[in-house]
Amino acid sequence: MRIIFLNSWFGKTGKPFFDYIKKESSTTDIFCFMEVSPELYSKLSSTLNDFNGLYKEGLRLKSPEIMCGQAIFARKGIMIEKSGKVFIYCQSNIDVGFLLFSKIGIGEKKFWIGNVHGKTFPGNKFDTPIRMKQSQKIIDFFEDKNEPKIIGGDFNLELDTKSLKMFEEAGYSNLVKDFDIKTTRNEFAWKQFRNTPGFVQQYYADYVFTSPEVKVKSFEVPYMEISDHLPLILDFEI
Repeated sequence: MRIIFLNSWFGKTGKPFFDYIKKESSTTDIFCFMEVSPELYSKLSSTLNDFNGLYKEGLRLKSPEIMCGQAIFARKGIMIEKSGKVFIYCQSNIDVGFLLFSKIGIGEKKFWIGNVHGKTFPGNKFDTPIRMKQSQKIIDFFEDKNEPKIIGGDFNLELDTKSLKMFEEAGYSNLVKDFDIKTTRNEFAWKQFRNTPGFVQQYYADYVFTSPEVKVKSFEVPYMEISDHLPLILDFEI
């Protein structure tokens, strides 16, 4: 099976974004998107017409003025048996996101997906007590789920933070680390802040964690400019 996690950046790049999603839809079983407005969800639903969609709204961003939600699309024939959202930190209209979860069924095989959009501020993506609590909330939510688990998305964290190591200590594999991925960001991410005082080019924000039951066949993060984040592509077996 193949799953792609991608912060869509509200589809700002237009045609390149939708062309990529359309192309990948022929070989992808599940898409997990962050930063999805209701309008973008409608367009994605039209593009992914062989998929069933799940969408949850978050709060409305103040700047730009836009509803920030998250979405999961599963190819028809794949069952979304359970789903919901968990707020993993205190929301505000400049700092939005949550955990969108689903229990997936393919015949007798079951597994869980966690689609994460983590706390944006402070922008340096270092550890804070709130970010560590955020990680613990995600870990705690899945702790009593006996089926295999795949947790991914935009965590807004640097690679060497304690907030990420908490997942490894809980038994998950950090695929960005294990596969020596050099960046999950691109030029779109860097140039929008380059003239900001104290600018430091950040290479990480997005991760995928898998529980031991997930057999990872391949993992890649190809460089492209369809968003200000890169797609995280996992091929796996349960």
